[in-house]
Amino acid sequence: MNIIADTAGVWLPTAIVGLLTIFSDRILERIKFRLKRADLRIKYFEQLALDLSSYLFYAELFHERHSRGWTKDPDDLGAIGGEVNSAVVTLRKKEYVYRSWAKRYWGREPETELVEVLAAVKAADDAVHLFNDGAQEEKIVLLGQRLVELRGKVERWLMQH
Repeated sequence: MNIIADTAGVWLPTAIVGLLTIFSDRILERIKFRLKRADLRIKYFEQLALDLSSYLFYAELFHERHSRGWTKDPDDLGAIGGEVNSAVVTLRKKEYVYRSWAKRYWGREPETELVEVLAAVKAADDAVHLFNDGAQEEKIVLLGQRLVELRGKVERWLMQH
């Protein structure tokens, strides 16, 4: 009986340490996974916010030039138009990437809301394209309205998520 007690006294602590090691590895892996996910969530959110902000900035600058009549310098307008185009190309090219980020890191509802934000980007860009045929007061007003709508949707989305 003494041999059994001695053997159990050796194997029992070893088994407990072994089990704790196995479970602690799983716990540590889960913690690492969640930390990495949180880092990616922040990184992707910041990238999306930067891309939306860039488009809004240049589109509003484009609108300001036209609404104030500051259109005499074609180089200035061309440069701003190029920036608007570059910013919207970035947004439109990455649309499904952004949607996958939203769905994966923020959930189904934020992804649906982001689709609305990206539709507002498209609507504002359509209004910018109208200027290719020349600027007229109604085009300036339409672009201004679409930018107000876009800014509101972007701000709501960014503040909620």
